[in-house]
Amino acid sequence: MSKIFYLNELLKFAIQRETESFDLYTHMAEQTKDPELKVLYETLAEQETKHKMFYTSMLEHTPKEASPKAKPEGDEYMDYIKNLIGSQRTVKPLSNEQLHDPIQSLDYAISREKDSVLFYTGLKHYVPKEAHDKVDIIIHEEMKHAAILTKVKEKYKQGSVLFESNHQ
Repeated sequence: MSKIFYLNELLKFAIQRETESFDLYTHMAEQTKDPELKVLYETLAEQETKHKMFYTSMLEHTPKEASPKAKPEGDEYMDYIKNLIGSQRTVKPLSNEQLHDPIQSLDYAISREKDSVLFYTGLKHYVPKEAHDKVDIIIHEEMKHAAILTKVKEKYKQGSVLFESNHQ
């Protein structure tokens, strides 16, 4: 099978995802009037920054034309990665108007977190073994983000969370 991409392309994509997530949570923190949600979104943004720093450090230590180290069973993941990187994401970004809708913002954030879990689970097969534990930690944190955001969405739908946009 011919080489589809280099490891640094995967890492650059991971860095881009983390940057976009940081921007999203920062925006959500700025939009909410609920102090607890503001702290939550700021915390999520901070964690995404730490993830970005990890992938950036790994990229800095990866030769430009380094091939992925291993290949998971089957070609399905390679096809997924090729498609994901080619389209830049499976979840399409929200418009400014949509970003001001709390439910749409939460749905978008949850979908991004789920995509990250899938991407990083596969990425783990391609990075050096010494990075596996850290990638596992990031996967676990992304799963927690999705679970927390799902709970926030449910509370909002029940009316038990103040989540009014500053935009309104």
